[in-house]
Formats: sequence, C-alpha cells, structure tokens
Amino acid sequence: MWKFAGLVIAAMLAGSTTAQAQSFTAAEVAGIDAGVEGFLSQRGVPSASVAVVRGGQIVFAKAYGRRAVSPDRPATTGAGYNIASVSKQMTATALLMLVDEGKLSLDDTVDRWMPELTEAKRITVRQVLSHTAGYQGFFHSEFLSIEGRQAISPQAIADRWATQPLDFPPGSSWSYSNTDYTIAGLIVERVSGQPLAAFLKTRIFAPLGMTSATEVTGQPAKDAQGYTRYALGPLRPALVVGAGWGFGDGGLSMSATDLAKWDIGVLHHSLLSAKTYAEQQTAVPLPGGKTAPYGLGVFVDQVAGHRRVKHPGSEEGFLTENRIYPDDGAAVVVTVNGDFGGAQDDIADQIEHLILGLPAPPKRNPRRDRPTIDAAVRPQDLALAHKMFDQLAGGKLDRSLLTADANVYFTPTAVADYRDSLGPLGAPIAFERLQSLQVDGQDVSIYRLMWADQWVAAVMRVDPDRRVAVFKVFAPV
Repeated sequence: MWKFAGLVIAAMLAGSTTAQAQSFTAAEVAGIDAGVEGFLSQRGVPSASVAVVRGGQIVFAKAYGRRAVSPDRPATTGAGYNIASVSKQMTATALLMLVDEGKLSLDDTVDRWMPELTEAKRITVRQVLSHTAGYQGFFHSEFLSIEGRQAISPQAIADRWATQPLDFPPGSSWSYSNTDYTIAGLIVERVSGQPLAAFLKTRIFAPLGMTSATEVTGQPAKDAQGYTRYALGPLRPALVVGAGWGFGDGGLSMSATDLAKWDIGVLHHSLLSAKTYAEQQTAVPLPGGKTAPYGLGVFVDQVAGHRRVKHPGSEEGFLTENRIYPDDGAAVVVTVNGDFGGAQDDIADQIEHLILGLPAPPKRNPRRDRPTIDAAVRPQDLALAHKMFDQLAGGKLDRSLLTADANVYFTPTAVADYRDSLGPLGAPIAFERLQSLQVDGQDVSIYRLMWADQWVAAVMRVDPDRRVAVFKVFAPV
C-alpha cells in the first residue's frame, strides 16, 4: 500500500511547483527576496535555500547566495544541505511506521531489544522518542570535540552513554538527548531487519519523491559546503562530524525542496495513520500537570493560535529550520550553510508571518534585554571570561587554561581570526553575564559584550577542575 501511495504523492508533487507564480504576489516575492538577502548580508552567511508549502503544495522554492565560496558556486534549489537534528523526526516516523504495522508498541520497554541499557526494563519506546527516558546525551559542547571528528559505531554510542546512571527517573522530566535517537535508530534496525539508511530510503524517501535525501558523507560539489567563523572573522570551511555520530539523531542531507516534500507527507498523513500522527504531534505529559515541549521526534507549540510542529537542525557548518502548520496545510523550510548568525530563524519568522497573515515579526534589540544573573554561579567565572577575551583579542592565549578539546579548537588560524576581528574594537564598554547554569557538571555562562556601535555574545564552559572547555564569541543575531 505504501508503494502505491508514494507514486500518487510523487506525481502530485511533480506538478505542484507550477503553482509558484500564483502563490505569492510579485510584491510578496520581492519582500521575501529582500528579507533573505538582507539577513544573509547582515550575518555574513554564504547562502540559504528556502521552500514554502501552501495548500499542501510546494508553492515557492528559491536559493540565494553561494553554496561554496572557493571555488565560487551559486546556490541552487537542488543542492543538499546537512539538516542535522531535523533528521530525528524521520527516525521517529520510521519507528512509528513499525508501530502502525503492529511490530512493536510505544509502551514496549527497550529491554526487548537492548537489555544491556540502564533501566531498560523501565524505559519505554515512547520515552526514548520524547526525550523523557533520562539517558545522558552527547555533543553538548559548542566545539566539535577531538573524538567527534573520528568515526564511531552507533552501538558504541549506546554502550557508552546509555549504560551510565540516568539523568532523571524515566518519565519524570524532559531533556534533549541525541543518545535517545541513536537507540531509536538501533531499534528500527532490529525490528525491521534492515539498516536504518536502507529503511529510510525505501520506506520514506522514495515514496515521497525525496531524491536528494541521503546520509551525510561530506560535501559533494553539487551540494552546499558548510562554513563557520571564529568570532567576527572570515568564512572558514567547517569540520565534518565523524561517521556514526549522526546515526538516528542527525546525519541526513537533502535539498530544502525535498524537506518540503517530507512536510507535505506529514500534512497529508502519507506514512502513518491519522491516530499515530496525532500522537506524534502531541506534547508529552510530565508529572505535576506539566508538559514537555516535545512530541515524538518533533517540537510542538502554537504561534498566534496556529498549531505548529517544528524542529531545528544545527551541525558544523549548517543550520536548518523546519516548521509545519498542520491545520493550515502550510510549511516553511530554511537551510543555510553557516553555523552562525541565526539567519535561518529570522527568514523562517518572516515567511511564517506572511503565510499565516500575521503582522511582521518585531526586530530583535538585544541592547534592551535585561541580564538575568544566577548569583549561585562562581563569581570568578566573570573574571575568567574577561581574561579569555583579552587574551584572544590580543592574539596570545595561555593554553594551560584550556581543556584538550579547547586547545585543538583554537588553531593558529582561529586565534588569528579572534585577534584580527576583536582586537580593533578595543575594550568593551559593557561586559555582562546574561545567564548562568550547570550542564553536565560544567559551569556554563553566557555574556554580552558591547561597544558604542557593536556588540557580540560569548559562551564559556568551565570544567570542575576550572579549565575552560569552551570560550566562543558569536557575531550579532
């Protein structure tokens, strides 16, 4: 049945793009163009690929900027971009397809397939998909670790992070965890008897006509090259995450148009029963009458009374924003090939307000944001942040202050870019700590640094031994 449905959907999608001229007025298209180009220019992001669904059809698809800067290649709507954690909803859907087929239940416990995992007899498939299992996550840092650059097997990830003590009792809280989706992908393989990549290709991508969708294997010439920046410095090619880390939780690449085809499949209930889609798109309840911000593989919320199902994606060199409005038959996809600047959110906000008939989104003004300081965090962290900034702005870094991963991140090129982009600004007139918290045993602080006509944000993570695990300065967003 799914093969027949896939043929119908593919035929429908093939004709849907012809509606582009009727979907937006010339003035609206000009407004989208100006907004996208303005955000890319302001943030220094090389390119964006945008697709919009209205009435259950793709009505707008356009690429802006350059998918690679050296050699110079223009962005195209067919170029693949790494969608990172947007992939989670596809892994979740694969597992939910098996639920619809009666091959497992959301209330099955994971010991049925992976008895070696912590509390496997108490943790359900539903809790794994909703990030309420309590399994420790990985890749929490703003730097790609030394280990993250090397290949790893999904089973090794599960053996390492899902056999540790839980972060909280199953079902008692919510915490985003990549480990959960490594486990989900392994369960798909064990239930279906197929490799996860093969299941996604034959059961999801082919029926929906997603011809560009594939596992990330680098950046082929036809696809977008990912870029990063060190502080306010020039574009630099981003590192590539080692094979295996994205299994189940990320690791997919596709064009914005193909991601929009996925969204149409969700709107048309093409892969799951209506009941299962409803369950996927319902916020998971927590004790005390609270709810998580998440369903089963997707964030769920509302904007101006319109139900919204969404997921961001963030990986070295790429950021993605995917938003679906189930009751409006609409969706917005924005992919960019820079892991900085937040342009994908602003572009998505602009188009979201347009298609939902809402007033234009307000412009952000971080200078008006009031700091919220957690006085419980060590006061010496502020002094350490000052020291890190001063050293980087001066181009001289005391590496004894850093962890091994931070030492590897601060290459001579990175230090030179920090020096050349921050040094000319001089001493900031304000250096404020906006937020502090503890994550994975580290003290994490976020700062705002301001000059007369410039500001930046910075994040610092400090290990229990008081070494700096992360210090990263961000361009304005």
